[in-house]
Formats: sequence, C-alpha cells, structure tokens
Amino acid sequence: MTTFPTGKPHISFSEVKNWHDCGWRHKLTYIDKINLSKPSENLEFGTAVHAECEDFLKTRVMNPDRLEAAIRQAWQEKSLANVDQWVKEGKQIIADIPSFMDSTFPEWTCIASEHALYENIEGQDIKFKGFIDAMIKAKNKRGQWCLWVLDWKTSGPRGWSADKRRDTLVQSQIVLYKNFCSQKFEIDPKDIKCGFIILKRALKPDKACELIEVSAGPKTLERSDNLVSSMINGVKAGKAIKNRGSCKFCDYKGTEHCSGSSEFEAFTY
Repeated sequence: MTTFPTGKPHISFSEVKNWHDCGWRHKLTYIDKINLSKPSENLEFGTAVHAECEDFLKTRVMNPDRLEAAIRQAWQEKSLANVDQWVKEGKQIIADIPSFMDSTFPEWTCIASEHALYENIEGQDIKFKGFIDAMIKAKNKRGQWCLWVLDWKTSGPRGWSADKRRDTLVQSQIVLYKNFCSQKFEIDPKDIKCGFIILKRALKPDKACELIEVSAGPKTLERSDNLVSSMINGVKAGKAIKNRGSCKFCDYKGTEHCSGSSEFEAFTY
C-alpha cells in the first residue's frame, strides 16, 4: 500500500471535510501535525451527549446522573465555564430523545450503535474509517420495515441554518455512511434511509430533537464519492489551497502558521 502523506492508511469524513474547507488547514493538522486546538464547550458537550445516546440505543434507558457526572468532570478538567447551564441543557435533550424516537421511528429496534467502518474506497489504495452513530430498523409510512442510518448532531437552540441543511458537503457524511453500510451488509440502497438527528439545546420540552432526512440517490452518492476522490488525489499531489473564507473558527488564524491576505492561495508541499 502506498504511503499517504498523512502517514495513515485511512481517511475519515472529518478529514475530507477539513480538506475541502481549507487545504492549508488540512496540511497543518494532518501532515505537519501542528495541534493548536483549544478546549471547547461544544465539543465536550457533544461527546458526553453522544455517549448517553449510544447507551440508550442499547438499553432504552437514559441516565441523567451519568450525563451530569460526565459533563462536570470534563468541565473541571478543561476549566470550562457555565457548567450548570450545560448540564441543564444536556438533561433536557436526553429527556426528549425516547419519545422522539418512538414517534419518529415506529416500532424501532437497534441494529448497531457506534458501528465501526473500515472500508475499501473504489479506485484508491486507502481505507475509509468512520463510526455510524445509529443503525435502527423501523417501519416506514407504508408499514414496511427499512433500515435507518443516523448521525447525532448537537447544536444551539435554533438547530441548523437553512444553508447548513442544504450544504452538500455536510450531507455527504451520512450519504457515504449509507453507501458503505449498503455494500458491507449487501442491502439494497433503496431499503436504507439516512439522516441527521439534531439535538438542540432548547430547554423546552419536546423541542430538543429534529430529524433531517437526507436524500441519497445515485447522483448524490456520485457527488459524495467525487468529494472523497478529489481530496485523496489532491493530498497525494501535494495540493493545499488556503481558503480565507474558512478562517472564522480556525485555530491557526492569526498565527505564524497562516498568513497572507488573498482569499484563495495555492501551495504545494
């Protein structure tokens, strides 16, 4: 197997998205391995809630005390602020999930939680690595059984913006997961639905959860496959395009590792 510039025999969707957002940031993070990441309330909160969701799928029981303990421990270790507010919001989310699942996915049963993917990528000598948050079986509107491939996403009180809902790069994650799941288990893609479950810090009963179903037909899959291929080929070719439109939340912004003023700058390494 050819050595990929990152030194790893696989890629993940987060790495693909990172490269498409800004090739230079991908180079700094995955090739130069310069880590300037800072503690993040959103990241730690998402990790704690995801863990509780994973256990719920297996047991159908939510444990708010365990969630609170996980959040408080993370906040103490990372010196984060407003822990009581985050605990309150987390408890509201997990309180809403059971009824949301029952009403949205009739007679659902858990097939897998945090299912690991390590799959071949057609035409490439590198693997795709990922984890499917939830695979469940449920009845559709016609009363027929189908498989759902789902990903939990925590968000602010308003959920996702219209632009993010339509973002083909964001959608590609769950489309790729559906495709790899179809291939791995030899299931007709027509029998698999996919989407994101948005977990909003709403603090209002029955307002925390929302399903965003993603259409994943042949054209959408082809576009997602092309995103992966262009990333792999670009990294192999040593191409890194610095995208100034992606600087707002970047850890490298204003540091010695990222300078210049033009919106797009192309580099090779």
